[in-house]
Parts: sequence; structure tokens; C-alpha cells
Amino acid sequence: MRRLIISLVQSINGSFAQDNWSTGVSTEADFRNFIALRRRASALIIDRRTALNPQLPVINAPGKALEHTPVHVLTESDPDLLARQLGDIGVDYRARQFTRDTLAEVVASLATRADTDAGEDLIVCESGPNLAFRLLEHYPGAELLLSISPRYIHTAGSHFSGLQADIELRLIEVRTEDDQVFLRYRRA
Repeated sequence: MRRLIISLVQSINGSFAQDNWSTGVSTEADFRNFIALRRRASALIIDRRTALNPQLPVINAPGKALEHTPVHVLTESDPDLLARQLGDIGVDYRARQFTRDTLAEVVASLATRADTDAGEDLIVCESGPNLAFRLLEHYPGAELLLSISPRYIHTAGSHFSGLQADIELRLIEVRTEDDQVFLRYRRA
């Protein structure tokens, strides 16, 4: 089975996005780690919403570091319609349909590039939580790389609190017990 790492970032109050995109949640450190992981990938998986977002740069555009990295857009809806939409916006992404029952075989069949370090066959998922958790649930051995940003996000879509705040925090302790991680922050 191919190695699959699902990369997600969330704020301390559980938001995966600010203004509908993870870039508002991410920090410079998170972004550096994200780029390093992406560069090791032999293929990338994204969701429909990410693929069709005109505000995001094309992942594998000519001249970029990932120019030869296949980008697969997994969808539960019509892949032909999605392929046409991707063609209309001029991106070299491959639309692939999946169901819960076919997810493992779809991931196993994805085209990858062969020039990665030591021939590593690593697939990285950069999607929102819906596709990420589908993969985590249905792909045997999937790994979740969860980055917790020291940001408290409050937008109209925030779901954990109505508190209007922008609080800078510094991480002062990380502790684990069994499989639980405890993060302690102090106001910066």
C-alpha cells in the first residue's frame, strides 16, 4: 500500500479556514513544513474546491518546483464535468471519482512521478477536512499530519465561539499521555 500523508492545519479553536481558506490559519512555520512535505511527494491529492479556487496558485505550473508532480482531484461527483472545469481554467490536474468502497484502489492507481528521493512513493493530500477525513477513514495506513496554529479564528463561519478576538499566543509546553496531546499556550 502506498504511503499517504494527509496534511491539515487548524486554529486553536478548531477552525480549518479563515475566509474559507486555510491560508488564514497557517503560520510561516506551518507553511515551511507544508512546502517541505509537498516537495517530497510523488503525487498530490486535492479536493474539488481547492482545485477550482481562482485565488490559489497552480500547484504544478511550468517552471515551478512541482512542475512534474501529478495532481489528482478526488471527487464523489461526476469526474468528466470536473475534468472539463479544470480544462477551462487551464490547470493540469486529473479528476478522479471515488466512493468509500473504491477509495483504496483509486489511491493505489494514481500516477506518480518516479524521480523522488530514494524512490519514495509518497502521496500527500492537501484538502479540506471532508476529503481528509474520508481518506483517513477508508485508506488503510493513512497518516494525519495535524498542525495546530496558535491562532484564534473568528469569522462568520467560526463554529466554536462567538468571541470576537485576535489573540497572539506562544506555545510553552507540549505533553502527551497515551494518544492525547496537551498543548499549553501563554499570551504573547
